[in-house]
Amino acid sequence: MPGASDAESEALRRVLRGAWPSLPALAVAGAAVCAAGTLAVLLAPGVTPVSVLVAALLTGPWLAALGAAADRIAAAGEAGIRDWWRGLRALWRFGPAQALVPAVPAAAFLATLDLWQQTRSPWLLPSLAAGGACAAAGLLALPAALSLGAARPGLRGRLLWICALHLVARHPTRFLAAPSLALLGLAASLRWTASLLLLVPPLVALVASAATATALVRHGAAGAGGGEPGRG
Repeated sequence: MPGASDAESEALRRVLRGAWPSLPALAVAGAAVCAAGTLAVLLAPGVTPVSVLVAALLTGPWLAALGAAADRIAAAGEAGIRDWWRGLRALWRFGPAQALVPAVPAAAFLATLDLWQQTRSPWLLPSLAAGGACAAAGLLALPAALSLGAARPGLRGRLLWICALHLVARHPTRFLAAPSLALLGLAASLRWTASLLLLVPPLVALVASAATATALVRHGAAGAGGGEPGRG
């Protein structure tokens, strides 16, 4: 087996090379995510506990299908619309279930924050901190959980999230790239044109898939090499 850095470079090259021939599938998948997000905003406007849960339920299937298409690009070098559709059919229930993992503590955080702003009670601060920390950790691990769950149908529940959180803890900088890109894309779309939003989900999915693929390569190489921990 080649060195870990060579294998990681090859996984990254597959993602970069496969992005262009997979553009139709990525465009359709990104548009579906944006449409689901728009519907969520219309049904539950604002940033509230309800809106967070509604967004997770409505966008979850499409996020999982987009992630599956990006994972296929990372694994095989190309994904078509048919691959995206198969991923949607297989993961339409799995996606919302995983999206709710960070959404539930985020909703609890927002509800506690609203109560704290009204009362300024110090007893609410531990709950506020716990909700925020769980939401942030879940959001960082969500791409890894979606990728692992799509590739391994038998990996579900607590074990799936333990594996996803383990990858994020081992390689935090890689998994920070996707949410950072999402925030930058959202800010750019708000500042210039909303049409930029159509580009954000595919780009974020490709970055997240590359992070998961290279982290798995590094993790596997470290385990084969005697447990030398990889760096993010």
